[in-house]
This record gives sequence, structure tokens and C-alpha cells, in this order.
Amino acid sequence: MVNDQLDELTPSNRKAIRSLLCSIFDVAMSKGICPDNPARITLTKHVQRQRKCHTLAGLQQIRANSPLWLQNAIDLSLLTTQRRTDIVALRWTDIYDGYIHIAQQKTTTDSLDEFEVMEGAGYVRIKIDAELQKVLDRCKPDKLLTPFVIHQIPKRKTKNANKEHWTQILPQYLSEEFLRIVKRAKAYPDLKGRQIPTFHEIRALAIFLHKKAGRSAQALAGHSSVKMTEHYEAGHEIVWNDVDVGIALPFA
Repeated sequence: MVNDQLDELTPSNRKAIRSLLCSIFDVAMSKGICPDNPARITLTKHVQRQRKCHTLAGLQQIRANSPLWLQNAIDLSLLTTQRRTDIVALRWTDIYDGYIHIAQQKTTTDSLDEFEVMEGAGYVRIKIDAELQKVLDRCKPDKLLTPFVIHQIPKRKTKNANKEHWTQILPQYLSEEFLRIVKRAKAYPDLKGRQIPTFHEIRALAIFLHKKAGRSAQALAGHSSVKMTEHYEAGHEIVWNDVDVGIALPFA
């Protein structure tokens, strides 16, 4: 019965409701109200992944039709394998001593995404090589004071409670603009709806390119199979995990 009810939900809702039901029935069992936990014997529903991966040709077409700030975001994502949220959150003050310092934001435990961190945030310090420096140089604002590496001058200055600075790019805006460019560029004309790869899928392509180049991307990406250094309790030092960029940009 519980399984039948869960089958009607979306994957994310199913997971959340199943977890809640497990907790409720655990309490009921401890109080002797029921003999077992029917929620725990339900199976995790297998969901076939719809989202397709980026091809290098497709991403090149997207990049060619993108504004400069989005080109920079694409290039940083490819070189560093970092997530959308960490790319747009990157500040100039995070760059010093020849490294980019990224305190990776905690991400979901989505079983459909093999590249997500499963056990919280990681502290990655990426060495700036010549290729990465070229991208950072392109990101440097011309007579514009902005704390963010990825930024833009909006058509209109409007107050946004979610923005720390008027030039800031929010994660959702990046995703929406990226999808708009994908469709306008007709990069994947045979794909529809949820099949169309998003900005997030650049991460998978980046990891593939690193592996193809014979470089491990696990530490760079903050993959859960590598023991990441953690932030110790308040007042203690953050230990950074030092990594190198393993590829050059594949764009002409």
C-alpha cells in the first residue's frame, strides 16, 4: 500500500516522503503501536535519466552564441569542474597566492548525479596555470568595481534582495540564460524538454575531458570517493585540498 502511494509521486517527493514515513513508523514501533515499519520495506524507484550529456561540438556552438560573461562561466566550469553555484559565487578575494580558493557549497545527494558531493562541502585550492589565468584576465572588469569574477552589467539597475551586488549573477539566472542560448543556438535540435543538457552537465564533460587527458578529476571536482578536508569546529584552521587544472580549453 505504501509503495503504491509513493509510486504516484515525483522522484524527489518520493524520496522525501519515504524518509518522513520511515521516521514516523519508527516512532510508532518504539511505542508498540505497530509491529513493523512498512515504509522501510519499500524499494527505491529506479528512474531512467532523461538529461543528455553535452557534446564538445554542442557546447562550442552554445559558447559561440553566448555573451562574454557566460563564455567565461563556461570556460571556468570546464577548467575547474566546479558547480554552477560555486562558479557564480567566486570572488576576486578568493584568488590569491597563485590559487583559486573554493569552499564548495553543500550539494544534494541526488542518486542520478554521480558527480555530486555526498558528504557536505569540500575546500579546494586550484593552482592557476597559464590557461586558467587567461580566463581570469578576460573576467577582469574594465573600470567596473565588482566583487564577483562572473558578473555582468544589467540593462537596468533594479533592487534584488537576493543580490549582494548589482553586477552579481544568480545561479538561477545563469541556468535560465544558458537554456535560452542552447535553444537559440540550436545546439541540440533533436533533444526536447528535460533531455536538453543544462549548465550543470558541463561538469560531466569537464570530468570526462580530464580523464581523457589522463588526469584525475576527483580531487578537483570534490568527488565523494576522495576524502575531502573538512572545516573543523569554530576557531580551527581550514585545510585546503591542493589540485591542478588538467586540461586546456578545447575551443579555438
